[in-house]
Amino acid sequence: MTRRARLQRREGVALITLAGAAEAPAGAGFDAGLRAALAGALAACDQDPELRAIVLRAGDGGWPVAAEAAEDYAETAGVPTLGVLANRIATARVPVVAVLTGTIAGGGLALAQASGLRMALSGTRFAAPEAGIGLIPAAGGLVRLARRAGAAAALDFVTAGRGLDAQAAMRAGLCDAVASEGAVESAALTEALRVADSGAAPLPPREGSVEDPVRYLDGLEAARARLPEGPLAAVFARAAEVIEAAALLPLSEALEFEAVAYADLAGAELSAALRHVAAARRAAAQIAGAPVVGEVARVGSVALWNQPDRLALALLGRGLRVQLGATDPARIEASVRLIAEAQEAALQAGRVNAAKRDADWDRLEPVAAPEAFGPADVMLAAPGAGELARLRAALPAGTLVALEGGGAGAELSFVRWPGLTEIWAAAPEPGAALHRLAAVLRAEGGAVVHARGLGGQLEAAFLAAAERAVMAGAAPAAVDAALTGWGFAEGPFARLDRIGLVAGQGLLAAAGRSGGAYLAWLGLEGRTGRAAGRGVWLYEAGKPPAPWPDEAPVLEALRVEAGVAVRRLGAAEIVARVLAEIAGAGAAALQAGAAHRAGDVDLAAIAATGFPRHRGGPLFQADRTGLLALRKRLRALVDEGAPEPVTLLDVLIRNGRRFGELDG
Repeated sequence: MTRRARLQRREGVALITLAGAAEAPAGAGFDAGLRAALAGALAACDQDPELRAIVLRAGDGGWPVAAEAAEDYAETAGVPTLGVLANRIATARVPVVAVLTGTIAGGGLALAQASGLRMALSGTRFAAPEAGIGLIPAAGGLVRLARRAGAAAALDFVTAGRGLDAQAAMRAGLCDAVASEGAVESAALTEALRVADSGAAPLPPREGSVEDPVRYLDGLEAARARLPEGPLAAVFARAAEVIEAAALLPLSEALEFEAVAYADLAGAELSAALRHVAAARRAAAQIAGAPVVGEVARVGSVALWNQPDRLALALLGRGLRVQLGATDPARIEASVRLIAEAQEAALQAGRVNAAKRDADWDRLEPVAAPEAFGPADVMLAAPGAGELARLRAALPAGTLVALEGGGAGAELSFVRWPGLTEIWAAAPEPGAALHRLAAVLRAEGGAVVHARGLGGQLEAAFLAAAERAVMAGAAPAAVDAALTGWGFAEGPFARLDRIGLVAGQGLLAAAGRSGGAYLAWLGLEGRTGRAAGRGVWLYEAGKPPAPWPDEAPVLEALRVEAGVAVRRLGAAEIVARVLAEIAGAGAAALQAGAAHRAGDVDLAAIAATGFPRHRGGPLFQADRTGLLALRKRLRALVDEGAPEPVTLLDVLIRNGRRFGELDG
């Protein structure tokens, strides 16, 4: 087993080498094991009377990076926290030089900013993933960065949502020097000994740091003015407060202020929701509900028919051979041209070299007709009329064929949503086939989950619940306003008008549902959607969509005819009703085996319904509000035509469990 921290001595310098990202357990970061090992190495340094300097570095793969940044800041009984270790480095009796390699984030950032001199390898990247999960860098990382780099640079880095390469990081003040591979280690030793011998500070204060408080605070105000609005606004504002405290308070008090701010954010629903979504995405790297014995054979060649150019480009970049064809010959020509332009752009940007670009290009084979395909491990196809049989005839026996949208005779099927793809198999035990398909589709960059019709079920529940709210007393505009105000990307009735009433009724039918009196009336009146200029709203040239003048009396008549006891529904009640119905559909999918993880349901809801990511998903919300409350609401909605709650809810309630616990 790899030692998590190794201590060597050379010319009075202690070399502490952390187990690198390629050596340590995957995604471990600065976990308890690494922190204990580092604490031991630092303690040994304290006992060396001849110590002149410390060089802190990492092994293969660069500095450790946690799968989730919050894990670096966790507390473990009997093990020093990351903040304690950063303080020991910052107050060491000898100079500490950090040699930064790989990705510097979370714990790596905290220890780097605590070090006297920060030297980065040219290929190093710096990142602040904490804001993406509703947090701020902690353990002194944000305070020390702000004090050294300046307020504006620190706030911009934390809130930008993108990483920096080594040169950009040096300009921003995240590191002090950049060196090439082979030179960085010797340069670090030389600098460590130079500083040790001179007794001087490693570098003069940076312009804009706390040594110039007026410039510092002016920079902070300018950076605050650039902060975006949105779900993370409160996180960004808290980061700015910590950065302000870094200048106005003594260091010890500023560090405590940072710790309190971090704890407050970590305990908030926003961070819990974002961490839940991040964990669900990590879990989606493994396909649930499709056990396989032994290793899954690697896919080396893929045939694509009527598939996105981005998938072909990504597969080529991963070293696969790609045959690319389409029903329309003009599309093939356009795809080949786009791929060539994208590869050339990557070369010009320095992301690939000429040899890599040429090798990728050589593995691309345009195919003019279904009969022209050669052998492939996997085919992904969206065949037109009569094309499937021709495609099958061209491929050798044993080729995995996956059909977009499924259909009769499909062994494997997939459906794309924004940022997510559902895959399923006709066979109850698909074995490795489903895993091989997932490996291909993950090249697009989205999550891939084992589910069948899940997104459609959730989208249907979204629309059906919205119609039920209208029949219960809410205006369509009030329903959309309540849901978009809560964070949905689009109101259900705006969506219905966008896709068209026929498509909306079709997705309800595909989910085993039917529209109610309101949707039926829209159809009878020819109010079929935005394209027709007549839908839930009236669309007139040069004017924003507006409610129909006859909307109120029509709805009143529909409710009377349906025997509905009309009541006033506020925004909170509308949201609660809709969330309950989406959660009910997710629970039904889990019970029926149409989904295999609660986290997959939440990811699918985000992709298919525009459920706000910062709210975690319908099952996350159900766990927060309580499953008893969910069941009670669903039972009440049955009288309005909603489906009965499934028995899975009863089982979870009886056993005192939550949806989140189903995923282990």
